[in-house]
Amino acid sequence: MALAITTHALIAPQRNFRQRQPKNFTGFSVRVVRGGSSQAFLAKPRVLRARTVRVHAEAKEVVSAEEIQGTATTVPTWNADKDLGAIVADQEKALSKVSFGTIGLTVGLSLLTYGFGAFFQFLPLGSLSSLMLIYGFPISLIGAALQYAKLDPVPCLSYSKAVALRDEQATSIQLQVRSDVTRYRYGDEQHLDEALKRIFRIGQAGGISRKFTPKLTGIQEITVDGKYALVLEFDNTCDFEEFVSRQMKIEAFFGPGVSAPVRQVDRGVEVALISSGNNLAADDDDVWEILPPLQPGLPARRVRKGSV
Repeated sequence: MALAITTHALIAPQRNFRQRQPKNFTGFSVRVVRGGSSQAFLAKPRVLRARTVRVHAEAKEVVSAEEIQGTATTVPTWNADKDLGAIVADQEKALSKVSFGTIGLTVGLSLLTYGFGAFFQFLPLGSLSSLMLIYGFPISLIGAALQYAKLDPVPCLSYSKAVALRDEQATSIQLQVRSDVTRYRYGDEQHLDEALKRIFRIGQAGGISRKFTPKLTGIQEITVDGKYALVLEFDNTCDFEEFVSRQMKIEAFFGPGVSAPVRQVDRGVEVALISSGNNLAADDDDVWEILPPLQPGLPARRVRKGSV
């Protein structure tokens, strides 16, 4: 009996075997010669295909990581000046900083209480009790409705050096934002609601879900490299990457005349609207276009054409 081992490109006549093996499969056959007859047997080689695929996949992952690391973009950031001066209390007096809901409830409930007491002769002026009850009830309802729809102002932390530069360097948009978020509002879900809808495309294609909408929690007036800056403080509801990917859009929306670097802090995300300190030609209609106001009741805004 003799053994003849031949390595060749196997073309199996068996139909099932051909379906199982890949194209151009290389194997070997064993032919046993016994007397005057011979019989061929098929021997399967070790298949290293799975291991080869895994090695190539690992190599591809390494290359992809290196490419991502090499093409990473630098996120603009900022740091406040070391000497900001003392904290200055807000001395501005405005009717918008008074809660009409609190006033309505206080006056209405006072009229109702005194009216009932005078009606049952526990208090004097019984002849005016009906008048107090008539006016006290609707005033209380209006006050309760305003109190329910009230949006409280966010805290504002102002430093003396930034306050000194406000009138000189602050843009009209910065002043509008500061005035808007530091007063009571009624019927709005949150501060800068319209601005956040346009920047993050809330509920639209390519945007974020409404439940991930960032919420403004406070503002600061500081100086960055000797320039006036208004810092918007947001909570951590929205991922920091969403702010980074829309950094240029934020800058264009609150422009012109400001840069808007972002940074991540323990409380969430901070966006600094840093004034350029330059006088801009805001009346040039060939360069600027008019956009809707940040909130209803505010004047329209001017931004550079094609920036939003």
